[in-house]
Amino acid sequence: MKGVRVEKGLFEKRAAEKRKSRQADERALKAGKKSREQLRQENGLFSGVKVRLVLEKAKALC
Repeated sequence: MKGVRVEKGLFEKRAAEKRKSRQADERALKAGKKSREQLRQENGLFSGVKVRLVLEKAKALC
């Protein structure tokens, strides 16, 4: 797409971050440091998508 810049490996990096986070959550759960409900609440806050705007390429709406 013209005017859209996608960082190389962005999705792979994000997948690796999520994998590490899930592993840390699993360790915390097994060690009794956190409950399933605590993890559900914490992870619910960060379920969005990362977006980076390139303002030089953006068009004004008004």
